[in-house]
Amino acid sequence: MAAQTRGQLSQLHDNTDRKIYVMYQKQLKELPDIWKRVTQVKQSNRQTEISLPIVGFGDIPEKPEGNAFSTDVLMAGHQKTVTHTEFGAAFEVTQTALEDDLHDQLTKAPMWLMFSAGYTMEKRAANLYNNGFTTELAADGLSAFNTAHTLIRGGTFRNRPSAEVDLSWTALKDAITDLSTETKHDSGQLALAVQDLILYVPPALEMLADRIVNSTGLPGVADNDRNAIKSRRNIEIVTNPLLTDTDAWFLVAKNKDLHGFCAYERVALTQMSPENDPRSRSRLYPIRFRYSWFVNQPQNSWGTQGA
Repeated sequence: MAAQTRGQLSQLHDNTDRKIYVMYQKQLKELPDIWKRVTQVKQSNRQTEISLPIVGFGDIPEKPEGNAFSTDVLMAGHQKTVTHTEFGAAFEVTQTALEDDLHDQLTKAPMWLMFSAGYTMEKRAANLYNNGFTTELAADGLSAFNTAHTLIRGGTFRNRPSAEVDLSWTALKDAITDLSTETKHDSGQLALAVQDLILYVPPALEMLADRIVNSTGLPGVADNDRNAIKSRRNIEIVTNPLLTDTDAWFLVAKNKDLHGFCAYERVALTQMSPENDPRSRSRLYPIRFRYSWFVNQPQNSWGTQGA
């Protein structure tokens, strides 16, 4: 554990007249909460959360006249178990360093912890997508984006193309078609196609995404056809610099209740009261939070790593 001393940043204590400032506060701005636009945040009051959906009935069979009714039962869906992770850190500064803090910067330093905490949350949420083709698993035990998600009453559906594709007008049209024809209830029936979507991209694809989604005419061609994607769907572009694959892109329902990219807040990000170490009299500024990030059901989401 490291404590801030005068020797570690002597410019704060050397009596030299200079302008001292925190660059984050004056020049650089913090990332907004991008992750909350594509992640459903739920509250939790327990150590572990277990989600278990109920699966409805299959198709109704024909019943010949005079025959008994066939019966069916409700079934348990894919279970997801989530245990929250605790995060915490503290800024420790010696009593002597605080006394000689000519520019009054050390007492402001805890805001850097809050900045770091927010950035940590952003990275954890982005990794649901970054790892969604490999280690991030949905409730059915398969990668979040997969070509063969399993349905409880039999059958499969996909939320990933059979061959990876770069972002283009045609690829986005095909992704929208997949969401309309592949999004199914666990009982096997098709779900209503989502009209309001988020196109989630890294910065390298931001301008291309804007041309595809927001052009009035069909982008990149000389004819005068209208852009059917713009007219038939309401798509918002969200860009995140923490998406690590510059070719990967994603579609998720804008209504976060309709997709399974989630987080639990067990303990909110909290800047705790400063404390004095009884032995050294150093000042301690702690923060902590308890969260979990996970993918539950994969419906109403779609992703590709790019060709």
